[in-house]
Amino acid sequence: MLVPMQKLTLYALKADRDALLLALQKDGSVMLEPEAGSKSLPGAEAVSAQLDKTGAVLQFLVQNGAKNPLFPQKEQVSYPDFLKETGEGKRLTEQLDTTASKIASLESEAAALRIQAESLQPWLQLDIPLEQLSFTETTHCHVGFLPEKELPAFQQGMARLLADWKTYGDGQDGRALVILAYNRDEEAVKHLLKEHDFSEAVLPKRSGTAVQVQQELLQEAKEREDKIARLQQETKDTLPQKQQVELYYDQLSTTHERLQNGGVETVSAFKVQGWVRKDRAQRVEKVVQSVTDAYQLTFADPAEGEIPPTVLENGKLVEPYESVVELYSLPKAGSIDPDLIMAPFHFIFFGMMLSDAGYGLVLTVMLYFALKKFKPTGFARQLALVIFFGSISTVLWGAMFGGWFGLEWKPLLFVPMKEPLKMLALCFGLGAIHLVAGMLVKVYMLLRDGDVMGAVCDQISWLIMFLGFFLMALVPGPIGKYLAWLGAGIIILFGGREKKGIVSRLLGGLLTLYNISGYLSDLLSYSRIFALGLATGVIAMVINTVAQMLWSAGPVGIVAAILVLLAGHYFNIIINVLGAFVHSSRLQYIEFFGKFYEAGGRAFLPLALRTKFTDITK
Repeated sequence: MLVPMQKLTLYALKADRDALLLALQKDGSVMLEPEAGSKSLPGAEAVSAQLDKTGAVLQFLVQNGAKNPLFPQKEQVSYPDFLKETGEGKRLTEQLDTTASKIASLESEAAALRIQAESLQPWLQLDIPLEQLSFTETTHCHVGFLPEKELPAFQQGMARLLADWKTYGDGQDGRALVILAYNRDEEAVKHLLKEHDFSEAVLPKRSGTAVQVQQELLQEAKEREDKIARLQQETKDTLPQKQQVELYYDQLSTTHERLQNGGVETVSAFKVQGWVRKDRAQRVEKVVQSVTDAYQLTFADPAEGEIPPTVLENGKLVEPYESVVELYSLPKAGSIDPDLIMAPFHFIFFGMMLSDAGYGLVLTVMLYFALKKFKPTGFARQLALVIFFGSISTVLWGAMFGGWFGLEWKPLLFVPMKEPLKMLALCFGLGAIHLVAGMLVKVYMLLRDGDVMGAVCDQISWLIMFLGFFLMALVPGPIGKYLAWLGAGIIILFGGREKKGIVSRLLGGLLTLYNISGYLSDLLSYSRIFALGLATGVIAMVINTVAQMLWSAGPVGIVAAILVLLAGHYFNIIINVLGAFVHSSRLQYIEFFGKFYEAGGRAFLPLALRTKFTDITK
């Protein structure tokens, strides 16, 4: 359900602000919102910069061997200890930040040195020291590259000039050349070089031959790389102290969140406002009273035009499906939480789409132990539980369809591949119930808002017509036909009631009746349940068939068959779990939510002790 929210406004003395914000953060019930004139507290920018630095240091540790598990085990820290800054985390952060900067600088230098050494490769046969490749009083020297195809024409042109030249190795831009031209023909040489796409080489500004300079550059690069290796080893030696940096990061993160909410202030007082759950208003007031008695605290229902944040609250079995809603969009405040109605359908559709009891058992056991071992929290936990519940549904539907790792065994209901029409009828039947449930939710919302006409003409009329179609197909007699005509008549007469004039209203009603094609399209979408279940079974059967063929090929074939079974079924489970989750959710988002859902809610993010690496025991 959607939890009612109230607007909170707090006035208090600036002397009590830090203590009040700390107490509210520990309680975690109030979402503070900035208003015109509000500002951050002094030190917020410095803490933000330090937080970014600490985050970069933790990433640097991961790059140098620190483990970064998918579901990290948080270190438990008491609340008083969390508030104490030991200084060790800050010291390590500064030390590692300096180390990271040194390594980055040395890596850049080493890379530049090796690039320079590589650039000398075409010149290794040059026996003239590099520093002598320059102008003299009577000559000009050109060092660079000429495309291979230009060499014959260049050679002919140089034969007429008072100049000498020699080729060396090949580079990316062509053949390496050294040209020595007397001043008299310098302009002609320059013109010839330009004509033949000559490009000047940039050689290192060092003394010695190309071979000597290259060795010198490589040695300097190696020295820097050795320094990098030593610094990396020093970094690895600090990995056991990573928890200190993580604790420091969480301390900075919570401090930064408090400093961001300074509110509006006068000389001696301040004001903050925000949102609180209505059922926690008295609890918040007690928190404020525990800090100071010099305050004014008011709670008010949302004013017209104000959009409070959305808070969902459901039972243990339904609560995980809040993650499915969050992946789409939170419901708008004042609308309705669809989780309670959506959860059973998502549970059923997931199991029908995966539809193999063997796969369901494997998935159930794996997820059970994963949840026990890793203890994920928040959104990750909700998503894992949705798939866990879906795996239980898979066991149930797999047993009813007789599917066990791609083998048929004692179906309790029927085998979909042998009786596809029954399976399609089941899918469409569940789909019809799903769509009707969405329409009934819309009826409730309209009646709740006092729009009886809308409920009857825009929703109940369709339900009457669909009921008529159902009775026409299954029940003898004219009752079904009469109900269908009654529903269609209401739609035609009142579907365009917002228009002016009888003719316009009737035309609008006829156009509204055309929406029956949309309902038919929605119903056909539920055939994807059969399609995905069929895909799971067919792929499993193919894996079994390939393994059976290999099994008869002797000892090597038996080993290969076992590998095919393990890898193939593992792949089939993973890919079809993903497909079952995505398409089960899609049926909710498009077909079900399309009937009533009002998206656009914003998340409730209270001032709280949100930590990434530590678990605070209050």
